[in-house]
Formats: sequence, structure tokens, C-alpha cells
Amino acid sequence: MDRYKLIIDTLGKERFKFDEPISDHAASNIGGKAKVFFIVFSVWEISKIVDMCQTLKLPFFIFGTGSKIMISDQGLDCLVIKNRTRKIEIISVKGRVSKIGIGVEEALVEVESGVSINRFIEFLDSQNLKSDDLGRISGSIGGNLFINKILQNMVKSIKVLDLNSRILEIGAKDLSLRKHIILSAVFQIKSKLL
Repeated sequence: MDRYKLIIDTLGKERFKFDEPISDHAASNIGGKAKVFFIVFSVWEISKIVDMCQTLKLPFFIFGTGSKIMISDQGLDCLVIKNRTRKIEIISVKGRVSKIGIGVEEALVEVESGVSINRFIEFLDSQNLKSDDLGRISGSIGGNLFINKILQNMVKSIKVLDLNSRILEIGAKDLSLRKHIILSAVFQIKSKLL
């Protein structure tokens, strides 16, 4: 644990778990124990813990809901980070003004990577924004952006952490599983009322 002491002391000992069963935190209910386990709740925490791991050359593994991964029953001998970021916000709307009022045609919605697809759908529905194409997708935003063409086609930009702990804004076509950790994405969503 000495190798992880600086990270643990910085982010708070009470938030870390040791020899934690990953199966308790993954949708698949599969996976052995994590040597060290931590749940992040903000983009700042992801950036901080990943930067510290990279600086200290400590191995880490980060996941969201765990619906797209299979972890060995032997577990992982590293810091395992569960992404539970949850912020969703409308950052811009496009519409028109007519005799009957203001009508929203589409919105730009920023969603943090740990948000589940189900929660994203609920948010879109509550805002009268289209969510039809998302119903068959499981998991969280972050993991799905690497593999799901439906989400990739809806995204306007993606905020990522690169291998040098820099925060960059990129397009879906530039996204690389080997080079990026997704922090959030901005989606262009049409109104249901059109």
C-alpha cells in the first residue's frame, strides 16, 4: 500500500477500500477483488486521481457501470476507479419565436461520462428532447462513446483526459481507447415537439 499512500492521503483514507470485490460494483456481477478501490463523483476527482497515478507510475483501471467489461475472478492488482460522475445540463438551445411563443428545435446537452444511459434518457424525456435511439443501449456514457455509433453520431464534442493528464476537447472520430479517458460529452439533441 506504500505506493498508493500519497493518493490515499490526498483524497481521503475513508473513501478507499482494499481487497474490494469488483463484482459488487459491476453490472455483470463478475470480477475478483481490486487491490485498491475508489469511487469518483466528479470530473475533478477523475482528473486528480488519474494525474497522480500517471505521475507516480501506478497502474489503474477505470470503469462506469461495468456492463461492457468482464474482469477475471483473480481480480486486479491495481487501483480500480469506479466512475459515478452524474452531471447533466443543457448548455445551449436553438429555436424560433413565433406568434404562439418560443419553440425549442434542438439543445446541446453536456453529460458527464459516469451518467448511465437510462438516466440520460430520463433527463431527455423530462426536457421534451428525443431519446428514441437510446433505448437499446445499456451502460454509461463514457464506455459507450468508444463503441456505439448511435452515440457517436449524436455527439458534438467530447472532453477527454489524455496520456499527459491534459484536458482536451475532441470529436468522436479522434477518440482512442488507448489514449483517452472520457470526462464528458456534448450531445446535439432534437426536440420531441418537431
